[in-house]
Amino acid sequence: MSKLIAKNVFQLPKMNLLVLTTSAFLLALDVILYKIAIGPAYFQLSFGFLSMACIGYLYGPIWGGLLEMISDILSFNIFGSGAFQIAFLLTAFLGGFIDGLFLYRKSVNWLSVVMTQILVMIFVSLMMDSWLISVLFGTHFKVLLLGRLARVIIQIPLQVIAIFYFIKALEKRHVFDRMRLR
Repeated sequence: MSKLIAKNVFQLPKMNLLVLTTSAFLLALDVILYKIAIGPAYFQLSFGFLSMACIGYLYGPIWGGLLEMISDILSFNIFGSGAFQIAFLLTAFLGGFIDGLFLYRKSVNWLSVVMTQILVMIFVSLMMDSWLISVLFGTHFKVLLLGRLARVIIQIPLQVIAIFYFIKALEKRHVFDRMRLR
């Protein structure tokens, strides 16, 4: 299990100017990348998962979850699409939490990225989001689940590959060295 989850993973970062500015930058990047999407409306692929992975990688599950909640609120307030539902803040938190749980305080490996994406995409995005949509908007859960299943199955391997090589490239160029709290 130590290969998947680092020790002291639930520590919050010590707040200083570097942590706050890096968090603000990644938060802004998260809002923007979730808005940039390719594909038709029913099958869009956005790039927000990259910034979410970087937040979890740098700051862990608690801070990652909190920043994802803030990102969700900012996205709604800036772009204002749809109806804001506070219940979706839970899934936003869980997405950032899971990224931080498996990516924090270690060099990224395939197993941790695969575990992260399976948990986020299947349990949070597919199961929880579909259930919340069905409860909040009165749609049939099975119909939502089946409609979203193909998208999730395609997205998981694409996101695993993208996250792994993106973070490895940033590690190789020592981008995270000054920001990491080791």
